[in-house]
Amino acid sequence: MSASEPATSVAPGAGLQLVRPSLRDQTLRVLRQRLVTGALVPGRIYSVTALAAELGVSNSPVREAMLELQNQGLVEAVRNRGFCVVQLSRREREDILQVRMMLEVPAMAQLAGRQEYWRADSEFTRVAEEITQAAEANDLLAFLDADRRFHLGLLRLLGNEALVDVVALMRDRTRLFADHTSILRSAAEHSGILDALRHADPVAASQRMTEHLHHVLDDWSGDPPQ
Repeated sequence: MSASEPATSVAPGAGLQLVRPSLRDQTLRVLRQRLVTGALVPGRIYSVTALAAELGVSNSPVREAMLELQNQGLVEAVRNRGFCVVQLSRREREDILQVRMMLEVPAMAQLAGRQEYWRADSEFTRVAEEITQAAEANDLLAFLDADRRFHLGLLRLLGNEALVDVVALMRDRTRLFADHTSILRSAAEHSGILDALRHADPVAASQRMTEHLHHVLDDWSGDPPQ
């Protein structure tokens, strides 16, 4: 799936009825969202047939979507039974954070003050407001959807789709769970990133992004709340 495709806002576990076109892509979006939010959990085997019945589609788009997720390291096949979610260790999550730091921090410094950002300032201000509203409502799905659009959208302004794709994959590999306080703090940090970009301050942009990414690891865990 291209990183430009928006994430679905349908709640995990809902009885979704997916319709053409692009059943495979729609199925992939739904399953990826369930992975990130923890609706699909490590240690449990998910059969293609059961998922297809729940989503109201044939086995084919589900199988294709799961194979794509397997290629991305998010699930692994269990012979003759289905697929199992890959559990990331603390070290693996730290490695992912390091990759994101290497890519996103200098990217924000590079974007600070550029015309590409100025032309899109109002759009990202609106998305930051969506993030805050979702956090205040403790709506994790809406929060993650708006947060994804915010960060990948900023990177896309640099005109490097390979960069966007790599960061999108790193984000998708990390399952995110946090308490309401952490979500609210994360939401508030987005306005600081935008302020640094507006003031054409690459040092501040780097600092704000560094702090934000560290909080992703410190406040958000790889295990769903009990």
